[in-house]
Amino acid sequence: MEFAMKARYQEASDTFFYKVGATLFAFLFVVACESAQAQEFSGTAQKILNASPYAIAADEELANIVQMTAEVAVSEHCASCHGVNLNGGSGVPDLTDFDWLWGITGFETNDVAPVMAIQQTLLYGIRNRDCPEDQQSYGACSDTRYSEMPGYGINGFSEGQIADLTEYIVSISGGEADAEAAARARNDSLICAECHGEDSYGYVPYGGPNLRDDIWLYGGDRGTISDVIANGRLGQCPPWADRLDAVTIKSLAVHIWNKSTGR
Repeated sequence: MEFAMKARYQEASDTFFYKVGATLFAFLFVVACESAQAQEFSGTAQKILNASPYAIAADEELANIVQMTAEVAVSEHCASCHGVNLNGGSGVPDLTDFDWLWGITGFETNDVAPVMAIQQTLLYGIRNRDCPEDQQSYGACSDTRYSEMPGYGINGFSEGQIADLTEYIVSISGGEADAEAAARARNDSLICAECHGEDSYGYVPYGGPNLRDDIWLYGGDRGTISDVIANGRLGQCPPWADRLDAVTIKSLAVHIWNKSTGR
């Protein structure tokens, strides 16, 4: 009797420790796998962060990861404003047409500088003011892209001056315009040079659009041009530094650059 009880106790004990051992082994196996996956991801992430756009393009596996990472980010964060294909809309830039407002002149001799410029915009946004006052410069967060299109009607321009400036803009952008009105606006048009450049071809340090091409952020009809001159614009893009990790930011920058260059 006593022997049978001891045998059953030993059997139960063996079963208990077997189950505990099996559970512990399974747990450690999962932890080891997750650790290996984490290390593998960490290694891949480091490769992406360290790689130039050229190195990413040359590594098919890395390029695929970058593209997939960027496409998820576009779907979840960018598409609501720029559209699923990043073609933009009224007041929202097309990110695929190689017409850059900020940081990229189009005369860069390599792919590294443009990708870095796109990363700055993604990290710190455009006209971001969501930061403590002691971190602001000229009314906005110090690292953000910032400039203002003032409303000249609000600042004292007459309706006649605004109408003449409208004709001037229509004229230099290649449209049919009232030549006399455009001529009258030449003196007033000098105020545009600071942001749009001396010849009105744009000025990327200030985000000033090219006024001589046929690409319009808000619209190229007289009514819209007049309204922009009279009332100004202050479009924004949020900063993503606190919401997206560094790999996603880098992947987005490479992806946007590639789409803009037709790759």
